[in-house]
Amino acid sequence: MMKRIFVWLLVLGFILPATGFAQQTSQSTEPYQGMWLPLKVKDLNYDEMKEMGCEVPVDDIYNEEKASLEDAIVKLNGGSCTAEMISSQGLMLTNHHCAYDGIATLSSEDNDLLTDGFWAYSKGDELPVPGGTAAFLVHSEDVTSQLMEAGENAEEKLNELMEAASQDGKYEVEVKDMFNGTEIYIFAYEIYRDVRLVGAPPSSIGKFGFDTDNWMWPRHTGDFALLRVYAGPDNSPAAYSPDNVPYQPRHFLPISIKGVHEGDYAMVMGYPGSTTRYLTSSAIALALDQSNLDKIQLMGQKAKIMKKFMDKDDHTRITLASDYASLMNTYKYYIGQTEMMDRYDVVGEKKAEEAEFQAWAESDSARNEAYGELLATIETIHERYKPIDHFVNYLYYGALFSDATVFTYQQLADLRSTLAKGDQEKIDERFEEGKEAGEEYFKNYFKGIDEQVFTEAFVSFYNNVPSDLHPEVFDQIINPAPKEEVAEDTGKKKKKRKKKKKDETEMEEGPVLTEINPEERIRAWSKKAFETSLAANKDLYMAFIENPNLETIENDPILKFVSGLLNFYTKKIALADATFDYQIDILRREYLKGLREMYSDQNFYPDANSTMRLTYGKVRSYEPKDGVLYNYYTTLAGVMEKEDPNDEEFIVPGKLKELWQKGDYGQYAEDGEMRVNFLTTNDITGGNSGSPVINANGELVGVAFDGNWEAMAGDIHVFPQFNRTICVDARYVLFVIEKYAGAKNLIEELKIVK
Repeated sequence: MMKRIFVWLLVLGFILPATGFAQQTSQSTEPYQGMWLPLKVKDLNYDEMKEMGCEVPVDDIYNEEKASLEDAIVKLNGGSCTAEMISSQGLMLTNHHCAYDGIATLSSEDNDLLTDGFWAYSKGDELPVPGGTAAFLVHSEDVTSQLMEAGENAEEKLNELMEAASQDGKYEVEVKDMFNGTEIYIFAYEIYRDVRLVGAPPSSIGKFGFDTDNWMWPRHTGDFALLRVYAGPDNSPAAYSPDNVPYQPRHFLPISIKGVHEGDYAMVMGYPGSTTRYLTSSAIALALDQSNLDKIQLMGQKAKIMKKFMDKDDHTRITLASDYASLMNTYKYYIGQTEMMDRYDVVGEKKAEEAEFQAWAESDSARNEAYGELLATIETIHERYKPIDHFVNYLYYGALFSDATVFTYQQLADLRSTLAKGDQEKIDERFEEGKEAGEEYFKNYFKGIDEQVFTEAFVSFYNNVPSDLHPEVFDQIINPAPKEEVAEDTGKKKKKRKKKKKDETEMEEGPVLTEINPEERIRAWSKKAFETSLAANKDLYMAFIENPNLETIENDPILKFVSGLLNFYTKKIALADATFDYQIDILRREYLKGLREMYSDQNFYPDANSTMRLTYGKVRSYEPKDGVLYNYYTTLAGVMEKEDPNDEEFIVPGKLKELWQKGDYGQYAEDGEMRVNFLTTNDITGGNSGSPVINANGELVGVAFDGNWEAMAGDIHVFPQFNRTICVDARYVLFVIEKYAGAKNLIEELKIVK
């Protein structure tokens, strides 16, 4: 991957200044800030940040030589979320939905932490979170110019720079490209792997509103949880041990209870996952008209099946809670993105920008030579890719969207390959691994759910993908060849007769039924496959592991299905898919190069890619449509207005209601109200969940946890007048910890600024 990037760099022969693009629209009422690399903030952004109200010295924001805000920001669980240090004893604040998987894993039917919540009233009560990690950025560097200077030795130079950044393996180093591969950065992290659950409100607070309110405003969700990072005696990373001690961060954030108000400066630091802000109109049209619709349909049907089974018993509900929440979040995201791209005519906005670009290119002969045909070529390539995109969507979100097919792809196919090679030593080694993988897989395997998910995905693939893109295995299932049997007396083969003579006579007298019903064939085959496949039956799988033989696994129906799909992809789809990626990457890089030339007086920022970013804005209300004004904050009274004891999404805990009735908010109220959530204009996306909202003085005032419905197109195109970040008010967090949970031990650990 890196080698390919450098080849492109050298062939294209350009390096652009490390600026960012402060995107504007004709409807913008104030600057749109973007997602900035902290490394570049001093040179690119700080003057504007000061004008907007920031009082934190720039050297206290990002500084590898001394403690700074950046040291308090945590890349949680590999970048799925963000967290922040809030005490000198390793206490970490993030979102409830970011800790949700860990909470679910630690839950059981007898100890349902999702429903009841969890609070550690001493460090000895804290629970290790399986697989939890906390990564701290210790070094980031733009190495583009060094690599370019190295020429043909760029790869060797990169290895040298990575080795230096790792400090002899002490830190883990990532290489990231920016601006579609025209700039290269390295990032070094210190990763801690002993993370423990400290506090989590019940889901009736932490996920109040659940899927109904997700991505919506007004919001009334206490989406927070507390974790603690543990280290070895020397404060360095260490595997879990009872002897580990709380990590001592270089910096932690004090928490302000002064509150936020309309127009206040707000800054968010975190790890946004992915944006594609520089796409062309043809790429967006493909997503709007096809890709998103495919994903919505396939994810929606899977979610419906899961929910039906989860509602039947607590074990299924608890086990699948995290997977279901993640699926529903993505499902609703694509619905919202599609609706908002259509409502705000994002394709039209991009076409207007492209018309300006085309006119600029054609106004100069050199530019016309470089860019004149670029947009037309991009559009042609997207048009050609449509059927391939359709197939790929239904392959990965449909046919390969069940647990059994994934397990088949990851395990059965490899076990078959190992057996076929006949190396007994490798067979023994690989099958021992396969046994462990099977134990882990079947521990939480729900065959009834998986069979329905698989079947409906297969039917959807068959019905929606054009027949010329149907793998041969489909026809083998729907139109199987007649079975043959061997005559005992002669040894000659003869076709097995489907009907007795009597049946044939009866058929002659009645209507002749020759039409095949593909859906019925698919459902019947699927039922039989799940009865006999190693990927769907633990006893069969384990018996095979103990007594492996090639015939059994080669005849496995789901393995034959998956192999047929992937063989078809390899023969008929893969080259076109890879060619599209290769061509479009180069063309998009050229287009971005041209945009940066055309707007040479503006700052650009790179798309999000799970590296630390800083975004600055203000606390702001907004008008979603004519005649409607959304206030910038909500209160606990709104929670009570939404209460519905008969709807699991809007149940209010009795103790919370009691505190509201008494107005018992302690020092956390403002004008007699308990504020719950508030809005800012900060630019966030997935991965930013759990990021701290920091005020002008460098104090934490909230926790970012969501975007609003009107901002759903924001990963592709931003409309500043609508885009908002939804945040939990820090005072509501403290109120729940102290007054609801009674965890004063945690309050005493914090630095609270009044």
